Amino acid sequence: MISDTNPHITRGYVSVASACGGSKLVHYRCCGSGPAVVLLHDSPRSSRLHVPLMKVLGRRFRVFALDTPGYGNSDPIGLDKPTIPDFARALGDALDALGLRQAPVYATHTSAKIALALAARGGTMPLLVLDGLSIPDQLASDDFIAAYMRPFAPEPTGAFLSAEWSRTRDMLRWFPWFSTRPEHRIAMEPPTPEWMEDYGIDLFSAGPHYADAYTAAMRWNPLDDLHSVQVPTIVGARTDDVLYPHLDKVPCAANPALSVERLGTDRTAWANWIAENLATGSSDPAPARPASDTTARGYVAFAQSQIHWQRFSGPCTGEQRPLMILAGPSTLEAMNWAEAMRVHRPVIVPDLPGFGDSDPLPDTSAAAIADALAALIGRLEPEPCDVLAIGLVAPIGAMMAARRPGLVATLTVIGAPPFDAATDAVLLPPVAFDALAGSHLHQFWHMLRDGTVQWPWYSAAPDAARPAPDLPDANVLHGALTGMLKQRTTYGSAIAAGLTVHDAALWQSVQPRTFVAVGDDPATAQAAKLIDLLPASTAFMLPSDRKAAAAALHATLVRADHGAPEKAASEKVSAV
Repeated sequence: MISDTNPHITRGYVSVASACGGSKLVHYRCCGSGPAVVLLHDSPRSSRLHVPLMKVLGRRFRVFALDTPGYGNSDPIGLDKPTIPDFARALGDALDALGLRQAPVYATHTSAKIALALAARGGTMPLLVLDGLSIPDQLASDDFIAAYMRPFAPEPTGAFLSAEWSRTRDMLRWFPWFSTRPEHRIAMEPPTPEWMEDYGIDLFSAGPHYADAYTAAMRWNPLDDLHSVQVPTIVGARTDDVLYPHLDKVPCAANPALSVERLGTDRTAWANWIAENLATGSSDPAPARPASDTTARGYVAFAQSQIHWQRFSGPCTGEQRPLMILAGPSTLEAMNWAEAMRVHRPVIVPDLPGFGDSDPLPDTSAAAIADALAALIGRLEPEPCDVLAIGLVAPIGAMMAARRPGLVATLTVIGAPPFDAATDAVLLPPVAFDALAGSHLHQFWHMLRDGTVQWPWYSAAPDAARPAPDLPDANVLHGALTGMLKQRTTYGSAIAAGLTVHDAALWQSVQPRTFVAVGDDPATAQAAKLIDLLPASTAFMLPSDRKAAAAALHATLVRADHGAPEKAASEKVSAV
């Protein structure tokens, strides 16, 4: 019986052993109640692909949708040239860690080969449903693979964005995507803009790893696995699937475990086909959800929302208090600071609510956002954290310190918006999805890039130039871009909320000791005003070199831990 409720999808990570030693994190989505079932995606997609299907199946099953290593939020597999059996072993380890070895599996395209390889090598799932399985007459040549898997290579100017968006569009029209002849046109209706936007998000999330499983699949013929598999295996495809003709190659006569089912193009009938088949193989109750791995990254749940966080550590010595770094509207500056600070102390970087992998909160007020971020400290750490708030997010940092001083040991502010800040539409412009030219990619990229070299980001005036020695690494920029793409319509909502409370009263209510950066960066232009307003503040000189700045901040926090007296208010600015 299917429930009428719309199941809430949550996300998590599970730690699995790596073939290269150590461990890797596998990301998954989960929803619903009932017997457990597993969904696997194609390349270069992620479990995001299955969100609509999960909402249907979740009324009947406990649904787990996993990100293949290197895709979505899962760590790359870590091998130079991974094969389908390598991905199959990684899948088996993830299913073990999640308690899902006995759950039926639905897999499509690339993941169909992965799941079949696992089943043929000792997999214990009761049923395998393969939707679109490539059985080539001959494997793709190295030249074909090199052309199809052209490297995804971010570079600082953003010129790669046009090439990648053209590839995204062409992958949905021709196979292979680089051969635009009429006979290679894919016989399917064009996807909706929503589906195409999700596809682009997944491609950019995989980034340089998008070809890992894709290439492995092109190099793998599943016929031997089809002949040897003992798990009951249904191979199906819709008539609009490019792999539909491959159904004729399934060796059902040679292996009684195999069967073939041909489907029409109706998506409701297709979803029902998946549900009914999975029901025949599912009987075990869903396992308890495993505890999230809390050493590298994870989620903390708040009602119907989750906040995503990452933790960084390095060769720091001694028992240093963790530092939570807040930046917005993206994590770009937070990541750069985290890399520099991790050699001194542990660092936590959350995605602000509404950005990246953090859901918007039901209550979008600055107070609710500040309370959730402060509560994140309480969930992750046994003691209060130092908090560093950078630029536009400074009012949220101040609100955290004012409302939850027991969780914020000290507050450091590096840059802050003016008290007469420009409107949200200027600082945080709405960005429309552009299915034709991908202009949304360029808008976000140049907002991010420009913000590292000028303040505010939209000003090219000479006095807006920031003393940044170099543009940020293109891969770091790419990560921030991907976060904005994931929440295109809400990427700046937390910053907008903070701007509504950015006034003298807020800063005068901050209780913990506060350190305010001063220097020649135009982002710090509000420093003197903040110092005058804050009850317990100290100015410190901010070097333009990031490593030197991190060392200076660390030394400032250490002195605070040791009880060094702060300067009198009248001496704060003149002392630096």
